[in-house]
Amino acid sequence: NEAGPDRRHATLVAGVLSLDRRGRAVMFNESTIAMTALEFAILDAFLSRPDMVFSREQLMEAAYGAGTYVADRTIDSHIRNIRAKFLAAGGSAIIATVHGIGFKLGIESGRKA
Repeated sequence: NEAGPDRRHATLVAGVLSLDRRGRAVMFNESTIAMTALEFAILDAFLSRPDMVFSREQLMEAAYGAGTYVADRTIDSHIRNIRAKFLAAGGSAIIATVHGIGFKLGIESGRKA
């Protein structure tokens, strides 16, 4: 039952960026962007809470699950890879750095009209 206890939207949209949870696909400007499972999980976190600033620890939990330890800079590598993929697709500022705190979605959120 798709309307069960998990009421999260199947597709999340922020401007020209969309993430299809069921199809595990990321679209940007109508082009598919290939993502690893960890990159997908990080983008899902950002699109789920588009106004939130995430710490590295919060992103680690989103990508790896609670209780898994990875080096802080591992998240930086994933963020760098995500940014590079969107830059190659003609985008910019997909993920913004909030100095001293972490990262946030760098594009406006909201459903397409």
